[in-house]
Amino acid sequence: MQKFLHKWRLVLLLTLISCLNSIDSFSQLSFSFTSVSGTWNAISGTTVFTNNEDDRLSSNLFLGFTFYYAGGAYSDFRVSTNGWLSLGNNTTNTLNSNALTTTGNGPIIAPLWDDLWIPGGGLTYAVTGTTGSRILTVQWNNARWNYNANGAVISFQVKLYEGTNIIEFIYDQNNKSVNNGSASIGINGGVSATDFYSVSGLDGSAVATYGSETNWLYQKPEDGRTYRWTPNNMTYVSSTTGQITANVSKCNTQQQGIISVQVVTKGVTSPINLTQMKFDIVTTAVANLTGIHVYYTGDASGFAPANELGGATITPVSTTITVNGTQKLVPGTNYFWIAYDISPTAVVSQTLDARCTEITVAGTAYAPSVTNPPSWRTIVACSPAPGGITGASFWVKADAGTSSTTDNTRISSWNDQSGNARHATNGTANNQPRYRNTATKNMNFNPVVDFDEAAQATSDADFMDITSNGVMSTASNPYEVYAVIVPGANNLTTPGKFLFAGEAGMNKFNSFDVRSGYSVNDSWNMNDQIVSNVWTTDMLSMFTFDYNYSRRETFRAGTSLGTQAGFGRIATNMNNALGYQKSGNLEFYDGGIAEIITYANTSHGTTTREKVETYLGIKYGVTLGHNYRASDNTIVWNVATNAAYNNNIIGIARDDNGALLQKQSRSTSTNPDIMTIYIGPSETVNQATNTGTFTAGDKSYFIVGHNNGLPYASYTVLGDRPTGICCRIGREWLVQKTNFTNTDVKLKFNFDAITPGYVSLNTSDLRLLVDADGDFTNATILTTPTISITTSGGVAIVTVPASVFNSTPYLTLGSISTNTSLPLVLKSFSGLCREQTVQVKWTTATNVIGDFSVERSSDKVNFSAAGTVKPNASGNYVWTDQSPLPGTIYYRLKTVNENGMVLYSPIITVNSCNTTSILLSTNAVTNESTLMLQLSQNSLTEITLFDLMGRRSDVAGLTGKRSMEKGVHYIPVNIPGTVAGMYLLHVVVNGERHVYRIIKK
Repeated sequence: MQKFLHKWRLVLLLTLISCLNSIDSFSQLSFSFTSVSGTWNAISGTTVFTNNEDDRLSSNLFLGFTFYYAGGAYSDFRVSTNGWLSLGNNTTNTLNSNALTTTGNGPIIAPLWDDLWIPGGGLTYAVTGTTGSRILTVQWNNARWNYNANGAVISFQVKLYEGTNIIEFIYDQNNKSVNNGSASIGINGGVSATDFYSVSGLDGSAVATYGSETNWLYQKPEDGRTYRWTPNNMTYVSSTTGQITANVSKCNTQQQGIISVQVVTKGVTSPINLTQMKFDIVTTAVANLTGIHVYYTGDASGFAPANELGGATITPVSTTITVNGTQKLVPGTNYFWIAYDISPTAVVSQTLDARCTEITVAGTAYAPSVTNPPSWRTIVACSPAPGGITGASFWVKADAGTSSTTDNTRISSWNDQSGNARHATNGTANNQPRYRNTATKNMNFNPVVDFDEAAQATSDADFMDITSNGVMSTASNPYEVYAVIVPGANNLTTPGKFLFAGEAGMNKFNSFDVRSGYSVNDSWNMNDQIVSNVWTTDMLSMFTFDYNYSRRETFRAGTSLGTQAGFGRIATNMNNALGYQKSGNLEFYDGGIAEIITYANTSHGTTTREKVETYLGIKYGVTLGHNYRASDNTIVWNVATNAAYNNNIIGIARDDNGALLQKQSRSTSTNPDIMTIYIGPSETVNQATNTGTFTAGDKSYFIVGHNNGLPYASYTVLGDRPTGICCRIGREWLVQKTNFTNTDVKLKFNFDAITPGYVSLNTSDLRLLVDADGDFTNATILTTPTISITTSGGVAIVTVPASVFNSTPYLTLGSISTNTSLPLVLKSFSGLCREQTVQVKWTTATNVIGDFSVERSSDKVNFSAAGTVKPNASGNYVWTDQSPLPGTIYYRLKTVNENGMVLYSPIITVNSCNTTSILLSTNAVTNESTLMLQLSQNSLTEITLFDLMGRRSDVAGLTGKRSMEKGVHYIPVNIPGTVAGMYLLHVVVNGERHVYRIIKK
């Protein structure tokens, strides 16, 4: 294509524009230039364009590592057929008119910038080398210079070196002559029209001049000629400060940025350090502050509580603060942040400010050009927000803002609760998700929105577009995302994106999805953070995704799943959507969404994150791995003090500023508890319809956790019971109350959840045991009229005055009589097909004195006695069913223990003995797994156990090869050692392999 402007006119125009705009007061580029003889080595890399091309610009290409240049860090680039490349993704112009004064298109690296023509396959790139010393090579091969030349004139390369950040231009002459050449060779910073180097001269006589362009080069450099650009050593240039002006909510008490301290450097090699910062607290009341921090976010211009200078919080004892530490600087502008922790008793309307008086860089003290920027931050009253943390960019929750609240009804809109009106909508009925509000679908008595997609078909997939962009941050700015979801099995084949923002392209979007391997992904389309084996099909999961410039971190239920360095994010804030990727691959999500909260352009510190996670944890029955914090930062469950009771933590609470009102609660863990707690006259399907109230009003919490004891009659605890109690269950609970003054609270014990078909409890026999220290030998025995107990089948509901737990916070359930049946604990229990009979085997873990009655059923509800077995000293038993029921048979045992108590076993299943089936089951309470092998013939089996590192464990009685008889075999899966985590169980039956995953807690 011909140039539309003569070169001298373009230069004049660009010069005029640069004069009309402000120019940086410093040079970001600082390079040494050398011209040396070398060798041309052609590459065979990735082809950018397959056809003959004139005036073409590539899409974003991944650089392969982080390259530091012109004060920025880059991980991608775009390349033009006209002999230049641009770092980042700012340029959209092919720029066939060469001018190193060009700005607004990102930093330009130009080995031969002119109006060129490139043959098909002539523009390629490759990344070579190992981590830390990789090289990006971009090659223009057989270029016509200019585009009207009658054949190949020249080939040339750009090489970018990881670590050293050196740039090389290498040339190779072709056999045709230059046609009307007028090229520029050089580099620019892309911001200021005077910030560039331009080469003049040829080969050994070539020199590079800063700020003065030679744009008429027409001679070909010789074969192997190498122009090398070496970054100069880093030096200090200047420093200043900037003010954060947004109001500070009293609920957002931790790590609030006040002012930025901006330190400018030039040069790349031999980085220098900032080692000290001095500043004054400028505020109407120092008593408003409980801690001081200085954070560092590199060249990112948004606040995040990351990389603390000195590594520790400073307690203010005076208004003059000195912070010592060592922070290596990057080229360009470095951002430090003075931040305050604010007291919950801070006075509303008072102000917060800081004055930076001195910094020490490379051993020299400097005063910033502006020490105290204009304005300040004002303390304001709390406003309702998740955990009291205001500033959400997007907030949807299934218990508010849905266009319908009728169960199983499609919803056309789901309104944003953040106040930003970023509503989720879909006007097509077939693509609308459903509002679900039933006892089985609700999560801890709260509804969900169900996105159903089984076949990744646009015609019927459920998804919602978000009406206004801004859900996520742009470019490399930080973010915090909280998600409570219920993933479905269809995500295991195609990634299901439950939240999306951005556009297709490398590192250009944020996508949060669940996928194969039961993994979750914080995706940028490159540099993904994938964590495997962290969710269970159709079970509630709670995740937090944090990005603070320097690293990304994913949390599950408040516990870190690992970190990953964050670099090269260039996401655009567009195409925001729920349930699919709006740009590029669709990847529809399958499953429920209970709540999603995003905070764009900010990263949360530990305390702030724990507040939001406390709100979600209590609301959805999720056991967290850290302290539970009210919106005013009061610790309402202390995981250190309550260390032995951090299992199945549940709570009811009212916290107005924390947007929390939960009146009934039970655990949503994959290993749930038997207890539910609630206020009000009765438990309801949706806790919002519960009419109970918190008599103390705001900031009222009642939290419960247990000691992981068995919820059975355990004879290991028979000595740990007061006089008058014959027996008690092994599980104990601890209550932590905060400002909870209700007259009573209801405790529901559901034994049906652990032993289906459980016989009725005798109400008059049950007692609630409460204790001051967890030693129940001197426990207080509560019965009517102090408490009331009602029973129905295997469910007991105890109504108890909340004041009881003021001095006796430990509780368990006991009985005064052996007439009240409690579950029998067995070491093993199995049924084996033996030709036309079923052989039932079991081994006891508790003492029995009465006969065993073997009961069977065809429907798992109505059982009848089928045989009797006398007790023996070994505890090992066998009974044969000579006339088994047709089809599926259910067996259970009934016996009497040494105290005369009637006990029932769990139920086992024996399917038709003419089929082979394998089942791995895990007891939801004890977390113990059992492998069931039903063999239709005598079989050769092999069982192996691996951890996720591929290491095999040999387990006596489980692993190895063996010949097994036809029938049903139950094999306990006991994983050795104490290391928790994910394991893989490989089961081979007659050459057919089956793989099961086991989570050891």
